[in-house]
Amino acid sequence: MEVENHLNWTEGLINAIDYIETHLIDGELLDQNTIARQAYSSPDNFRKVFHLITGYTIGEYIRNRRLSLAGEELISSNRTVTDIALEYGYDTPESFTKAFTRFHGNSPSYVRNNKSGLRNFTRIVLRVTADGGSMLNYRIIEINNMCIAGYSRVFTSFDTAKNNVLIPKFTRECCSQSWDKLMEIKSTDEKPNNCLFGYRSNDFINIDKFDNEISCFNYTFGRMITKQEISGLNISDYSITNIPDGEWICFDCSDTTPAGQQSLWYKIYTEFLPFSHYNIVPDVTLECSNVSLEKEQNYLLLQIRPDKV
Repeated sequence: MEVENHLNWTEGLINAIDYIETHLIDGELLDQNTIARQAYSSPDNFRKVFHLITGYTIGEYIRNRRLSLAGEELISSNRTVTDIALEYGYDTPESFTKAFTRFHGNSPSYVRNNKSGLRNFTRIVLRVTADGGSMLNYRIIEINNMCIAGYSRVFTSFDTAKNNVLIPKFTRECCSQSWDKLMEIKSTDEKPNNCLFGYRSNDFINIDKFDNEISCFNYTFGRMITKQEISGLNISDYSITNIPDGEWICFDCSDTTPAGQQSLWYKIYTEFLPFSHYNIVPDVTLECSNVSLEKEQNYLLLQIRPDKV
């Protein structure tokens, strides 16, 4: 059986935070994939759960902790700003000073000379609490031989909070600029004709202009059709993305606001998955909005397979 779904998320996060705290002052770039492994999690699932539970992205937490500790060291030691900057992972005193001033509201020189003007960002401490007790409506459905026809955009994987803003913005742009084109896409299956879908693919690696490896994913927004129906479309007008065949767990989401969807994702990842007998396929999600109902209804889907011992 896979470890991820059966490890208590609180224990996993504590392991990951312990690892972060141990490596805050060695000047190394903390790798998010390595951090996720401390929680026995895929990187994308870990990023989502960490942000949902703590309210911070992994990068924000690391940066805030390092700058908080650096401020304490400035007023308690005679070490140079350059030495402190290098210890906390900054390449130059200039980049450290800029980040330090943004975080504390005062420059390193001001803090050292006045022994004041610091902000403190404490380590996150997680405790087991009696959460849960909420109702989640779900069902298992089969999706086979289907694809999404619509519009695609590539997003970076590491900033969940930013993507929570950018992806809804992208879907709104698709609807406002290309609604008629989306409505032209028809399927022989009547259910997809009532729905718009957003499909998030597996992560892949892109190389940026500085030759850095960037973890990314493709998000496709549009209508679901069978693969045979692709031939009836003008392919040049749309992006076509295949949906992986198999079983999906489908959660009802009555609150269709972005905040409502994030609240449901929180419950799924922290209350449902750790104690269910399903293994999810890492990183892949499908969101569905039924636009034909008087009251809009959304659904959040994860591809799953029964737990095998």
